[in-house]
Amino acid sequence: MTEDKDGRDLVFGEPLRGQSAQLLLESIIPYQVNRLSYRMNRLLDQDLRQHDLSISSWRVMAVLDFNEQATVGELARYAMIEQSTLSRMLQRMEANDLIHSRRTEGDGRLRSIHLTPLGREKYDAVREVTLKHVGRIVDGFSREEKATLMDFIGRMQHNVETLATDTDPAGLETGRGD
Repeated sequence: MTEDKDGRDLVFGEPLRGQSAQLLLESIIPYQVNRLSYRMNRLLDQDLRQHDLSISSWRVMAVLDFNEQATVGELARYAMIEQSTLSRMLQRMEANDLIHSRRTEGDGRLRSIHLTPLGREKYDAVREVTLKHVGRIVDGFSREEKATLMDFIGRMQHNVETLATDTDPAGLETGRGD
């Protein structure tokens, strides 16, 4: 824990008057989470590139593995990808026969996205890669520590989601259609 001379906890937003910029960054949870996420994603990206996949395409495939099908808007939300970026990526994935899209019944404006047999095969092949990646990240953690970590992450996600609004630029709280 980082404390000032009066014993105040600096990690959770109390003032850092007179402290260095480095200490300031080290005490800001969103910065630390982003730093950790960046490094974890770089490692996963190296592993996935060996299978001709990006992290973003893997996320899309993971969502489709779990849900069987999804609209573009749902994929954008669940895979955490801007819809304009996702649309171009889906075109590439469809050209590589990893996914198939079709207009939904009832609303021809919406597209339903599914994994193709090749996409499912490729996703299944990298499942072990991603599980090993997670294992490396939590190496040395006990089962109880892993459960506590997941509890803390879930609680933080809940707190952040209660702050989200319709104007959330990432579209994580509300859908925007297709």
